[in-house]
Amino acid sequence: MQRFYAAYISMSKYISLTALLFFIVGNVCASVTMVGTRIIYPADIKEKGLAFTNTGNEPVLVQVWADKNNPQSTPETADAPFLLMPSIFRINPATEHTLRLKFTGAQLPQDRESLFWLNFLQYPAKKTSERGQNSLTMLIKSRLKIFYRPDGITGDANHSLDNVKVTLHGQTVEVNNTSAYHISVISAFTEERETKHPIKFKGMIAPRSITQWTLPTRGGDKLTINAINDYGGVFSKSYSLVK
Repeated sequence: MQRFYAAYISMSKYISLTALLFFIVGNVCASVTMVGTRIIYPADIKEKGLAFTNTGNEPVLVQVWADKNNPQSTPETADAPFLLMPSIFRINPATEHTLRLKFTGAQLPQDRESLFWLNFLQYPAKKTSERGQNSLTMLIKSRLKIFYRPDGITGDANHSLDNVKVTLHGQTVEVNNTSAYHISVISAFTEERETKHPIKFKGMIAPRSITQWTLPTRGGDKLTINAINDYGGVFSKSYSLVK
């Protein structure tokens, strides 16, 4: 999950949550979290419930929206084919709130899953004693992946590494994801005589696509990939680099 925060000087007049926000990367403790690390949306469901929990000591106002792949998106520029109901809600301390995610329909590939992003912005409550005063307020924006899965899609996302083909070309390795699923790689390394050499790559490999990684100078005779499954756990697969 990627987190962002924005700072602004509060004013006596009402300012919308998304106006005049400048997002910069940072590590800020978020009191509201969503259950799960990713959202799997099968095409055969009418809607999906998303549970949010406030572990803090103050009420929080939350605004949600979805985009295709734009980390700088706002509710005004949201372009993903999903409705989030309600799009703004208050969540009190030590309570849970469930909102509904509904696919609105779009022409998407039917032989592979499609990726979208859920955003939620946390706006902390302001104490009565602070109203009318200039103060610095931190807004926390979080992003999670939404995987839309069409009917009849083949294979198992939690075993997608079994459908990866690896081909060695000198100091480059070609990684071919022949599965219908995105593979969220968290680490990869070559191994030789029990010595691991990390590969400088992490991210996603799109379904039915090929990516190339530069191997460490010292190389190795085995490549291991660690990826995240549907449940937020890690699964691994090793491949021989011997020609």
